[in-house]
Amino acid sequence: MSISIHIPFYNPNPQKKEGYRQLTRFDFLKENIDNLKNLSIKTNIFVHTHNNFLEDKIIDAEIINHKISDNDLNKGHLTWLSRPLMEKQKDDYEYFMYLEHDIKFSENNLKYFLKYEDDLYKKKFHLGFLIYEKNHDDKKNYSIHIGKKLKKFIKINKQKFFLSDYENYCCLWIYNQKIFKKFIKTDWWSFKKKLTNFRHNYGVTERSALGYHAMNINYFKATLLPSLNDKPDPNCFIEHITNNYFNKFSEIEKKNYNDIRGVCKFDIDNVFIDKENQQYFKDNFDLINFKKKILWKFRFLKKILRND
Repeated sequence: MSISIHIPFYNPNPQKKEGYRQLTRFDFLKENIDNLKNLSIKTNIFVHTHNNFLEDKIIDAEIINHKISDNDLNKGHLTWLSRPLMEKQKDDYEYFMYLEHDIKFSENNLKYFLKYEDDLYKKKFHLGFLIYEKNHDDKKNYSIHIGKKLKKFIKINKQKFFLSDYENYCCLWIYNQKIFKKFIKTDWWSFKKKLTNFRHNYGVTERSALGYHAMNINYFKATLLPSLNDKPDPNCFIEHITNNYFNKFSEIEKKNYNDIRGVCKFDIDNVFIDKENQQYFKDNFDLINFKKKILWKFRFLKKILRND
């Protein structure tokens, strides 16, 4: 097996230190690449950047330095410049991944993906991941993108899977060659159509990581998270090693708002709702997704009514 991993590296201020550990972006990038090279399959890594900072650095990856205007760089277009090369590689690898520079995809995450992908793909479901950060006070890990607990579930081969229907953005995408080849033939791939999850207005950068499982594409019925004893499979969690979101919002904001991304509201063992409040979901995904598209298209009416 083999995988091509593409990482955008926006580094306008190389000496700036970030996050709880106060490291530079290059420190996080190098840590992540060293981690990725431990994956148990053949792994080729391509880092896409915009200046010559990496030219004299020793990292186990191919560096692609793109010529990009300051205007496009500031808009986030660097994150889309990996796609022409990825498309050229479509016959060369079994798996393809787009990954942000500080999202630490591990061997356990890979095993998790390989364990579930076939069963879910056959039924047109996407396997989800959850990104977490550390709370260095209580030593617990908190999910970044879950603003309210997940409650809907289905069963596949007698196993319970929760619907990640609130926010399935996870700072990366990974697909096998078959799905990847379908993706690159769409207008979503070339950014002619905009990706969304019907809830948030994503920027250019976020849309590149939202991938083929964006809810308005509707290729997958839904994104699912496997349940083990009514908790997420521990291998679905991927660390955001910059760790700069946990203290971003106050406790009042975390408590009162459900729609803040990066809120770190629930620890990783408590992102599913209590068992007595869980809801079995019937397979009417096409109808649900159609309703979401209509509501999103006419969302301006909601704003008008709110202002009356």
